[in-house]
Amino acid sequence: LQREIIKVSNDLDAAEKEAKETAQALKDVGKKEEDIKKVSERADEFKDKMKAAGEAVETGMKAAGAAMVAAGTYSLKFESELNTLATSTGAAADKIDGLDKAMAAVYENNYGEDIQEVGEAMGVIVQQTGEMDPSKLQEMTESAFTLRDTFDMDVGESMRAVNQLMTQFGLSLEEAFDLVAQGAQNGLNKNDNLLDSINEYGPKFAQMGLSASDMFNMFKNGAEAGVFDIDKLGDAVNEFSIRVKDGTADNAFKELGMDVDATKKAFGEGGEAAKKAMQDTFEALGKVSDPLEQNTIGVE
Repeated sequence: LQREIIKVSNDLDAAEKEAKETAQALKDVGKKEEDIKKVSERADEFKDKMKAAGEAVETGMKAAGAAMVAAGTYSLKFESELNTLATSTGAAADKIDGLDKAMAAVYENNYGEDIQEVGEAMGVIVQQTGEMDPSKLQEMTESAFTLRDTFDMDVGESMRAVNQLMTQFGLSLEEAFDLVAQGAQNGLNKNDNLLDSINEYGPKFAQMGLSASDMFNMFKNGAEAGVFDIDKLGDAVNEFSIRVKDGTADNAFKELGMDVDATKKAFGEGGEAAKKAMQDTFEALGKVSDPLEQNTIGVE
């Protein structure tokens, strides 16, 4: 608008100059025939400049009006969504400024359809993680939107899975988001249940001493080997952890020549002890030469 006003001012100055020159030419109209032509030309120029000045003013005012309406609408929506976010998360007064900045930063970086969507997503993240640090909230919200826009993953579901990875396996926020994205890129979400599998079976893998990378590698290897649904892989590990602890697998351990009590104790301890016990079990199973016997013990 400021640029338009300056332009209008310049046009009016030029028009005023043209008017003075035209008046002078009219005084001398009888002198020469070419002066009549000059008067006509200057009159046309004056008319054109006045028309341009009027149009510039009209355009500038319309632009200013549209900008003011847009700014007012955004401001009202922002204030409304900030209040909703503060209420839904129970944010104290001293935290409102942080939420304000985080919301604005996410929206300014072109995430979310509008400020309302940004606020809703941030509210879900705060409720699930308890995070109130503005910079971390911004990072989480932008990463969640990236997963949604790239892999069609719901913001709430993806954040639950990411939070599970951080809680169970001690991953950083960036590592957790990267693993989920890499898993989706490798086709692990073909049945739209990668996030559900992480949430449901992540704790079981962690109890067995397996890392998040171990879990994703098992999902990937199983999928490549022809397993239709990675949920079946997660369920297999879950069932395995139950059977080795409740005595159901005791006979299978004996058949493999393993110390039943020591093996069960190791699985019960979890962590590295459970991971080694699992590796020992698979190695012993791999040494069974008869494929039918190997399958029977493996199923048991």
